[in-house]
Amino acid sequence: MQVIVNCYVPWEQGFVMLCKPRRGWWYLPGGKVEEHELWRLAAMREFAEETGISLTDAALRGIYQVQIAGGPDEQPKHRLIAQFVGYGANGVLLQQHREGRLAVVRPQEMLGLPMDEGDRLMLQRTIAAEERGDKRVFFGRFGYDVNHKLLAYEMDPADYPLMKPFGTGQEGDAM
Repeated sequence: MQVIVNCYVPWEQGFVMLCKPRRGWWYLPGGKVEEHELWRLAAMREFAEETGISLTDAALRGIYQVQIAGGPDEQPKHRLIAQFVGYGANGVLLQQHREGRLAVVRPQEMLGLPMDEGDRLMLQRTIAAEERGDKRVFFGRFGYDVNHKLLAYEMDPADYPLMKPFGTGQEGDAM
């Protein structure tokens, strides 16, 4: 199972996101954990490499299992995403990185961005918890088809109240 880390970092009245050109989707900065690397340190390293902004600390906010169906020429993919919140941000935000274009996004703008729908659900909860000062860790699992369309998901806690502008929404089909 591949372990991916990403990091939500408040910055200039918003938070930092990266638009990758492959699909034109927006993501939190992050990437693969290297062999023998600790997840928190990997999240801080990946964030700094992709954004030009260093962090003094990061805290775990979510652990998510992701299953992507295989296709005729692809094997199914099984990933674990560890989502962190970064603290003590310092530096100058890059405009561009080899992974894509960087920007500061406000929570209400995130709803209209092209994104992986599972990532959007994870991020909504992280933002809502941070706005409340709630340091909980969320858990979930997400199932996708071969074209990366979200088919079903579960999140724990399932009924976590989201902040405006997110509304309350409904949970996905049970897996």
